[in-house]
Amino acid sequence: MADDTGEAGRGSSEEVRNSRLSSSTGGPDFDDLERLRAHLAAIVDSSEDGIIGKTLEGIVVSWNNGAERLFGFTAQEMIGQSITRVIPPELQHEETQILAKIRRGERLERYQAIRIHKEGHRLNISLTVSPVRDASGKIVGAAKIAHDITANKQAQKALEEEARALETLNRLGQTVAAQLDLDEVVQMVTDAATELSGAAFGAFFYNVVDQNKESYWLYTLSGAPREAFARFPMPRATAVFAATFKGEGIVRSGNIKLDPRYGKNSPYTGMPPGHLPVCSYLAVPVLSRTDEVIGGLFFGHPAQNVFTERSERLVAGIAAQAAIAIDKARLFQGLQRELDARTAAEEALRISEGRLKQVVMEREQLLQSERYARSEAERLSHMKDEFLATLSHELRTPLNAIQGWATLLRQREVTAEDRVRGLEAIERNVRAQAQIVSDLLDMSRIISGKVHIEVQLISLHEIIHNAIDAVRASADAKKLRIHTLLDSSVGFVRGDPSRLQQILWNLLTNAVKFTPAGGRIQVVLERVNSHVEVVVEDTGIGITADFLPFVFERFRQADAAMTRRHGGLGIGLSIVKTLVELHGGSVRVKSAGANQGTTFVIALPVSHVSEEEVERSQRLPVLADPLEAIELPGLDGASVLVVDDEPDGRQLMVRILEGRSARVTGVASGAEALELLKRQHFDILVSDIGMPGLDGYELMRRARSLDSSRPGPIPAIAVTAYARAEDRQRSLLAGYQMHLAKPIEARELVAGIASLLHLRR
Repeated sequence: MADDTGEAGRGSSEEVRNSRLSSSTGGPDFDDLERLRAHLAAIVDSSEDGIIGKTLEGIVVSWNNGAERLFGFTAQEMIGQSITRVIPPELQHEETQILAKIRRGERLERYQAIRIHKEGHRLNISLTVSPVRDASGKIVGAAKIAHDITANKQAQKALEEEARALETLNRLGQTVAAQLDLDEVVQMVTDAATELSGAAFGAFFYNVVDQNKESYWLYTLSGAPREAFARFPMPRATAVFAATFKGEGIVRSGNIKLDPRYGKNSPYTGMPPGHLPVCSYLAVPVLSRTDEVIGGLFFGHPAQNVFTERSERLVAGIAAQAAIAIDKARLFQGLQRELDARTAAEEALRISEGRLKQVVMEREQLLQSERYARSEAERLSHMKDEFLATLSHELRTPLNAIQGWATLLRQREVTAEDRVRGLEAIERNVRAQAQIVSDLLDMSRIISGKVHIEVQLISLHEIIHNAIDAVRASADAKKLRIHTLLDSSVGFVRGDPSRLQQILWNLLTNAVKFTPAGGRIQVVLERVNSHVEVVVEDTGIGITADFLPFVFERFRQADAAMTRRHGGLGIGLSIVKTLVELHGGSVRVKSAGANQGTTFVIALPVSHVSEEEVERSQRLPVLADPLEAIELPGLDGASVLVVDDEPDGRQLMVRILEGRSARVTGVASGAEALELLKRQHFDILVSDIGMPGLDGYELMRRARSLDSSRPGPIPAIAVTAYARAEDRQRSLLAGYQMHLAKPIEARELVAGIASLLHLRR
């Protein structure tokens, strides 16, 4: 009633049509209809195929004997149940798709699917599913014919395996016939035999002879790492291996552990510890044309009864091919050794000549390398000496002014005008020294890769105006005109405001420094394609063409002589380049030559800015000097403990704070401060970090251990010359709420104390 494609019930359909014809010509005959219905039921029940009726919801309404045989479920178990009971969980969606097609009136022909037997194993079946209509033509369900094609699938799989095996054997035969490398031959043989036999892992132990006619064993592996055998000795002619290594025949075992020959030879009485798990075992000797044992192919699998007669037959065929290929490879190797020996004298002569040439070349290269190394060392040493001399000059020059004015101000006959000029000079030179230290620290961070930027939404217009304001006094002193041409359409960008202002201040400071009196400086801001450009142009001394490529190199200066007219360490432009690149931008320099002026161009990327970000940034304006813009409160009655081992620094802080009406106690060591903290109450602690004995970090840790005896933790500020980012982090981790770097501004110190006192209240 069904072919191998799942087509069934065609004869019954013909009978139904014939019955309809007889009824239409002779009128309804109910006995005939009943007989026909019984006949159809008998046909359905006798069909070898499963014939199933189901509703549009997938509920089984009929289940014939073929379905019981196919799926294992009886009609009583399935009728009224969902058909998904025989569908694997991961294929449940197929039933939804089938029912959707049935509802559309579509028919499925020979649909191959996987279903589940009652006992749990899976079946390969071919389905034909048709819609079932009522008398009015409405689709009310589906009729499904399921034909078991598991045997067909298995036969097809077996054919495919045989085809693959044949293809592998043919390919192996062609490959090893053309291969003369012995190692390649045995590896290909091992891989092919492991694949075709179904082994989990395989090995080929084979005998080779060296140039001294001495024999030794090597091996190749497939399906396992080489380390799996590295710790074990080569197999010996033990009871299990003897048949293979003596060429007596093939050994195949479904469970080698049950073989009476297994585990009878010391030092092992079973599977060695750490050995690959072997249960199924297959070993085939590889014999040459003279029946010499070349080696043996060994295969294993953790499961039982894996290797069959087919596996044995395939591996035996591969072993025969391997023997021929190995004999040929050995012959080729022998001929190759003779050829190598014949050409050895000629090669030795060529090598000698080559070595002589190489020695001459190496000697010349060594001389060139030595000359280059000496020249480079001299250049670096000269640069180091120049930098140290420049650094000494740049540090001593402001110190000379500071020391001179300090000495002059102590004299009795000093005038009020001298006092004002002296204090201004001292303050100006202190700021110059602080800038030198700041630049050196920036360069140190750049070299160590620890420079970070804090990106936020900023207005370049404000940054430019603030930078110009910072150099305005110096420019006015030289009667320099500073013009700006700022494109109003350039809105907000993302960047670090302090770093961008540092970049522009550096470029403007250079422009002021190198532009003669009465000159002009112009700052331009404009949008160019996908980026914003800031141009700083001057009419100064310019840059020669030979120095332009080195402008941004650190420690390089166009005029490094002692007679130079302009100071500086030669690191400012290097810092500018690094900071610009951290913003994702670039900087370039142009100059027509000496006394032709210089133009620096900074290009920064434009990024999308939302209206919400713009509004938020407008509520937070950028100030050139935040401390100058606020009125500092007094410290009336605040009790402050100042700790600093350097007397001048300690007295300075005491004087500043007393000037703001604070009650100040100054001590010279951490130990003194700790004793005072145990006996007295202080509103705030201000401490140096680098002190002998008990440093500021340890003082803070011990002070925090006393907080339990106070109403609350004492606020603390670290005031130190250690100004790196990691120093600041270490201070905060030690327990300080604020880290101020020396030299400190009086307003900054007062503002910090007032802020902490306010937060405490």
